[in-house]
Amino acid sequence: MQFKRLGLIMVFTLGMIQGFAQFRVGPVGGLNFKRQVFKSNTYRFDALFKERLGFNLGVMSEIVMTKNLSLQSELLFTQRGGYYKTEGVNISEEFTSDLSYVSLPLCLTYKLDVRSAWLIAGAGPYLEKLIHSSHKYYSNGVNIENGPMRVGNSFYTDQLKPWSAGVKVKAGFELRRGMYMVAYYDIGTSDINPQFTVTRNKTYGIQWSYIFSTTEEDRYNRLENFYEF
Repeated sequence: MQFKRLGLIMVFTLGMIQGFAQFRVGPVGGLNFKRQVFKSNTYRFDALFKERLGFNLGVMSEIVMTKNLSLQSELLFTQRGGYYKTEGVNISEEFTSDLSYVSLPLCLTYKLDVRSAWLIAGAGPYLEKLIHSSHKYYSNGVNIENGPMRVGNSFYTDQLKPWSAGVKVKAGFELRRGMYMVAYYDIGTSDINPQFTVTRNKTYGIQWSYIFSTTEEDRYNRLENFYEF
């Protein structure tokens, strides 16, 4: 229920602001390092989980609110997941999960004008829906499990929840002609494990975009010599 409410609030906010603000849109994509935080009771298994390379790809839109503030939203296909390996005296374990989500971040973004570009800093919530999962589990070198994970909210039968949420933080720059690059960190705040352990996604990386103005007025404001003859 909380995810539905968050989604409705995000859509409502976009609709309200878009009616009186300038609008920009463009493709976005990048590389990310995906990992997971795993915790059982009070013990945190930080040293076990390692980063793995993934990517994200989608569309970014921007609603200009003031000269320095804008609301940026993204509709992304993004990869998440985790990997860990332990070596003991009598037992070794290795686990890999590959998760794919459709993600909707919504960031309030501040821009500082530095003549030929803007410096950017932004933060906001994201909501995402799982669309694909796979995993492999080895014990003492023997493959015990593999294939899709059991998705649902049952404590007894499922391995992975279908929804996830968190906070996105980003910083970078945007050139006046629309080229955009930021470093970002997606901090998973929701537990994606329906069982007694707690699992959260943590992802950081770089994104590139080219933002197109949808009005001539906005293009003129971004490029002061747009109508120069």
